[in-house]
Amino acid sequence: MADKCKCPPEGSPEWMTTYGDMMTLLLCFFVLIVSMSEIKKPEEYDAVMTQIKESFGMYGGGGKIPIDDDPTMSLIKRLEATRLRQAKIPNKANTKTPAQKGQEPKVTKVREGLVIGAGGKINFEPASAVLRDDVKALIAGLVESAKIRGSENILELRGHASAMELAADRPDSGFETGYGDVWELTHARSKAVYDYLTEPPPVGLGLSRDRFRITANGAREPLQNRAYTTAEEAVNRRVEILVSETLVSEMAEPEKI
Repeated sequence: MADKCKCPPEGSPEWMTTYGDMMTLLLCFFVLIVSMSEIKKPEEYDAVMTQIKESFGMYGGGGKIPIDDDPTMSLIKRLEATRLRQAKIPNKANTKTPAQKGQEPKVTKVREGLVIGAGGKINFEPASAVLRDDVKALIAGLVESAKIRGSENILELRGHASAMELAADRPDSGFETGYGDVWELTHARSKAVYDYLTEPPPVGLGLSRDRFRITANGAREPLQNRAYTTAEEAVNRRVEILVSETLVSEMAEPEKI
């Protein structure tokens, strides 16, 4: 008598489940590619890319200087993100209403472009423009973490001071060190950072001198308005590194009137 035919087990084979999962994942992957092939909403695209980075564990790590911007974003991406945020804020400069014509209708275009802060705090001792060793280490880390080295963006160094820093009745008065006012002091601070950034190694970091601009702001832009002690004034005794989207090569060309 012939043997009875053995029926296969109920349900789909195990390989079919794995195959179905793989096909579903591939379909989702290609749907994402198609949906992002034309970027009509850059902010939504950046949000998707941020979630993908988090899923793959691209965040974290030590040795970073604390800054407000996303540390994984390159310098160019941070400039673009800042431009997107500003484009959504209505202001008088963006108005489409034509202004009245004056006697001189010719307007000079400002070429500096968008500017962002590179992050980090470059602070100084009272009435001093000397860079401490720990501040030099902070600047070196900032240059690497903000990807300043290797780019050609214009860099501006803005020196700041506290309003009472050079008061004649204070024991740490700067009149004994040769600074007649806060303008001379803040220029000296910017120049000290400039020298360290541009001097060749091992003295400095060896960045190109053509990239820099130095400004002295005196005590006009304090971070702490009501500072009554030397410790409270520390945040005002600083130099800020600002990065412009304008390149050195663009500033070398004749300005268009």
